[in-house]
Amino acid sequence: MMTRQVLKTDVPEQETEIILKNKAIKKEITKLRRTFNDLEGQRKEVALRLFEDLAFLSIEMTELRDYVKLNGSVEEMQQGDYSILRTSPHFKNYLDAAKTYTSIYKQLLDMYPKPEQNLKVTGEMDGLQKFVAKYSK
Repeated sequence: MMTRQVLKTDVPEQETEIILKNKAIKKEITKLRRTFNDLEGQRKEVALRLFEDLAFLSIEMTELRDYVKLNGSVEEMQQGDYSILRTSPHFKNYLDAAKTYTSIYKQLLDMYPKPEQNLKVTGEMDGLQKFVAKYSK
């Protein structure tokens, strides 16, 4: 799963930030393990591999969300003598991360078997079928 290495940088504050981020990711992985603890066998193995990415995205999204809350989703960009408004790259990154997060989470949810639907088969239409038949003409 997660590597235990600490990335070495020339700036001690960055190392501290990396350590704190890794702790937050580990905490998020623990939450995911509890949430999806009833998966078994090969499904559980696959899920464990997805947890790290999901946890990383969750922490990144929190940081990006905080930045956007503080600075807004639109920023001014200088273009020579004039400036234009554009969507913040932080906001775009947040949206991309949210799409990926949602996709991974859906993969995890899809690992659960679909519940059997107890459909009662009768020769009569139920209320919804009557409504659809009436208004679909």
